[in-house]
Amino acid sequence: MHSPSSAILAQASAIDAPIARQGYVDAFRGLLIAHMALDHASLMFNAGRAGEELAAAAAPVPGDLLQFLTRFTGVPVAPAFFFMAGFMVALTSAAREQRGLPHAEVTRRLILRGLVLIAVDALVMGLPRAAMGFYSFVVLSSIGAAIIILALVRDAPGKLLLAAAIAVLALHPLLDVSALPLPLRAVLYEPVRSGAFRSLYPVIPWAAIAVVGFVAGRDALHRLQPARFWLGLAGVCLALFLAIRLAGGYGNAYAYTKVASLAFWNFAKYPPDLPFLAWSFAAIFAGLAVLWWVTRSGLPVWLRPFMVFGRVPFFFYVVHFYVLGLAAAVVHTKWGLTQTYLIWLLLLALMVWPCAWYYRKKRERPNWVTRYV
Repeated sequence: MHSPSSAILAQASAIDAPIARQGYVDAFRGLLIAHMALDHASLMFNAGRAGEELAAAAAPVPGDLLQFLTRFTGVPVAPAFFFMAGFMVALTSAAREQRGLPHAEVTRRLILRGLVLIAVDALVMGLPRAAMGFYSFVVLSSIGAAIIILALVRDAPGKLLLAAAIAVLALHPLLDVSALPLPLRAVLYEPVRSGAFRSLYPVIPWAAIAVVGFVAGRDALHRLQPARFWLGLAGVCLALFLAIRLAGGYGNAYAYTKVASLAFWNFAKYPPDLPFLAWSFAAIFAGLAVLWWVTRSGLPVWLRPFMVFGRVPFFFYVVHFYVLGLAAAVVHTKWGLTQTYLIWLLLLALMVWPCAWYYRKKRERPNWVTRYV
């Protein structure tokens, strides 16, 4: 006898994904969603969670190895979200134009989607922040801005886009935006963590990560077996990470005393330093390669829940934040890692059904809301 959860997963899996998207894409996004949920559960319930990795001041390295690994394994997650946002722009744009949608209409929809992300971040996700007296330009707003940028530049040659993105990622530590008004500094480059206007994911350099993802997605459309190429890129990024981190100096926001220390693996995330970015890209390309290989003959059973999450990441993001936030407001207590991991697993189990349900509705009853949320 099949369990209700198995039936839900089977029903969700039976619905064909868009023609430009393969199983590894949704599985990868679903795994990112799952780890993001762990980090947010840790943020709200883990008493031992370390502080934010602001470039201006090094966050303390947790003395507990499991606490460190809980945070460190999530290093590639935020960059991967931006990367996959660009990757999906490449895949969905090609699929829509293949179905006969005019080029200008594809551009219009991309711009509209970016505006929806910014609006939802401000009006839906921003309600708790507004109640506390501030507005924050965070991940959905930054991804929305990145999608709008991609909508406007996606016709440019891939080599030009990649060169521009790499230049931004490599040179952004040299930026000085101190002369700009604070809101503009917060949106463009400098994370701001106090006052009425705050930010964590300013457009520079996060939008450049989305541009790299767009170029990689467009390239993937023309590769029958991209895994080997991605593994090669992962190796290049890993070598670049080691070269930058071992050399010290430029791009390294945090110092370390020796390689055999946790401090060596402690990176600045806001804004991301060069070791953070190189390590993240190595993990992204390696993860894509492994998942492409694992799913080449079909989606394994153990990946199906993550595929369900990965098909509706925007929906998951909004709902899970309110579930965790309401739970944290009710219990008003923080615990250790064991309880945090149990809360995380419970959250994932609770999110399977609504995500599968919402994906079915998107497919069965397409409309303006389900298209953009």
